[in-house]
Amino acid sequence: MKHAGWKTGMIALLLTGVVGCSNSASPEAATQQAATSSQSDSSTSSQQAVHTISVDEKKVEELLTQFKTQPPTKVVTVSVAITEILNELGVTPVGVPTTSSKLPASLDTVPRIGTSHQPDLEQVAKLQPDVILGPTSIQASIDKKFKPAALSTAYLPVDSIDELKLSTVVLGRLFKQEEKATAFLQSIMEKEKTIIDATKGKPAPKVLFLFGSAEALMVMNENTFVGSLARNLGASNVASDVLKQTETYVPLNMESIVAANPDVILLVAHGDPSAVTKKFEEDVKKNGAWEKLSAFKNGKMKALDYSTFGIASLVKVPAAYEELVNILYTE
Repeated sequence: MKHAGWKTGMIALLLTGVVGCSNSASPEAATQQAATSSQSDSSTSSQQAVHTISVDEKKVEELLTQFKTQPPTKVVTVSVAITEILNELGVTPVGVPTTSSKLPASLDTVPRIGTSHQPDLEQVAKLQPDVILGPTSIQASIDKKFKPAALSTAYLPVDSIDELKLSTVVLGRLFKQEEKATAFLQSIMEKEKTIIDATKGKPAPKVLFLFGSAEALMVMNENTFVGSLARNLGASNVASDVLKQTETYVPLNMESIVAANPDVILLVAHGDPSAVTKKFEEDVKKNGAWEKLSAFKNGKMKALDYSTFGIASLVKVPAAYEELVNILYTE
């Protein structure tokens, strides 16, 4: 798991009865605060639960070194996930991506700068940003666009739920909005714990996640947004656990899928979701191999809602968890 290499900084997040408390102290102080609170409140633990989030302090510092000015004054984002986090922190970019996803209403008047993969260089240059914030996953393609124009860029990991939390901590510190970052994470973690606790002790299904267009499908491991949520719910990801795939996305190999025999198969469509779903359903009808799988026999092959799972989103984590629980743990 990604956590394995993480060391260190335990930022304690006090939940429920202490949501409004400041958390601008150092990680060490926050940890001490959590420990003290845990001891003093043990008699009322049912009312004041303590939750923690582990972040790699070395990684946080490494990510912060990308920024020449702290905090930047004018920011352009090419990521929906980062845009949503900035909105939660009260930071308004001067430019946001053009997307079919619904961005916060407060950003309705903010200029659109093109899609994440095809940003409009001229439009971005007009905005004269201090920095362009993008997702690490497409850093190479974004740099090719902006580096020749001498535009400053910085990148944050936002693929999985752990990466989204890490980047929220980074942005909270960068923009001096640690209290807002903490409150936001507390809210998400409290809902997350409630949902995860409800699945404990239940048989964990083997699930296969597919991602792609009408032209090609890829298998996703647990380092993706939906993969990380399923992992936290106790499900076994076929790509990671059975096929031992270390790449985040790999081409679909029907022979290996039949051998793995997942209990559930879930599709995240890219591009035109309805077209992808239709193509997938046609393939299932044509290829008898699908009918051999437990997922097919169980009636557990379906497309996930693109508006919830199409783009990694910390804001949508509670809704995504709830939908997955209904699919994975309901007969």
